[in-house]
Amino acid sequence: MFAFLKGSIHSKDSTGGPVDRLVLDVSGVGFEVWMASRNLAELGTPGDDVMVHTWLAVRENDMTVFGFSSKEERKMFQLLMTVSGVGPRLALAVTGSFSVRQFVEGVKSEDKKLISQAPGVGQKVAQRIVLELKSKVDDLLVGEIDGASSERTGLSGEDHEEVRDILAGLGYTVTEINTALSEVQSSEAASEDIEDLVRSCLKILGSLSRK
Repeated sequence: MFAFLKGSIHSKDSTGGPVDRLVLDVSGVGFEVWMASRNLAELGTPGDDVMVHTWLAVRENDMTVFGFSSKEERKMFQLLMTVSGVGPRLALAVTGSFSVRQFVEGVKSEDKKLISQAPGVGQKVAQRIVLELKSKVDDLLVGEIDGASSERTGLSGEDHEEVRDILAGLGYTVTEINTALSEVQSSEAASEDIEDLVRSCLKILGSLSRK
């Protein structure tokens, strides 16, 4: 329902836990938004104009707005919500404990000790997160990779989506496509042309398949 809220910070209230309360003044209406303590601390001070990415949880007798610093963090939160036994507040606590890349690397390496460092996450929950999300977390890095690659190549986000669609149509996985785009991003010969970018990715993917 709400993709984001843009307004001025009215107040920030600490709960003493991993999740704190923000009241955001949007054109004279105060929205209560719950955010990870770390993210809220970095957001600003009362009176500052900010934009918060949001997700609305609707229950029978309650509506709660959860806030995030970026779309990637919100996507991470939504993915965590698919894990059995993980509710919105626990998912928010995990989201506030790691960067998206740290979380992805932790899950892919099956580092349950790292994941269990998030408040409220024990070994059993960490194990479920790893088991249920290991094959899904690569998608979280798509926005991060495309953003960095866009700066390097001069191509738009839509151009990178087109490149992804072309490579996916050729049978490559999200992981393989991410790897290829990351290597192209760091290349001195990065192109500003879609066809050239596809060729560069195919060259990298071809070399990977021969290893």
